[in-house]
Amino acid sequence: MNFAGIWKKLRDMGLRITPLKKQVVELFINGACGLSARDIHDRLSCNPHISTVHRCLGSLEKVGFLRPDRNYEGILRYRCSRSFYPDHGHFKCEECGRKFPVSCSLPDEFIKMVEKTCSFKIVNSDFFLEGKCSKCSVEE
Repeated sequence: MNFAGIWKKLRDMGLRITPLKKQVVELFINGACGLSARDIHDRLSCNPHISTVHRCLGSLEKVGFLRPDRNYEGILRYRCSRSFYPDHGHFKCEECGRKFPVSCSLPDEFIKMVEKTCSFKIVNSDFFLEGKCSKCSVEE
């Protein structure tokens, strides 16, 4: 989906596009994932108050652009929803700690099998892989 299509879809959902919302949407469409409000604030070229960033994220969540995820540390992080950005995964190197996006999605057959086996209706999916990155596995 191109940016013109995204803006139209968001407007059709009742969202008023402000310069801040535009920056946040572009951040996520360009691949940002799993960011807290503070992470997002730190990546913006403007310098809004953190409460303004929270209100912006709330608006984007309300229309279904973002989906919140509270991690094991209790920190609320945001991801782009499946209807705007394809499902994808993440890889964390257990040696150096770096994290990498994985531009693959779970196979539809797997999603359907989980839905059928567990009586779930899956609307978004992510996966998380751990191991050693190419740099760390060469250094052994």
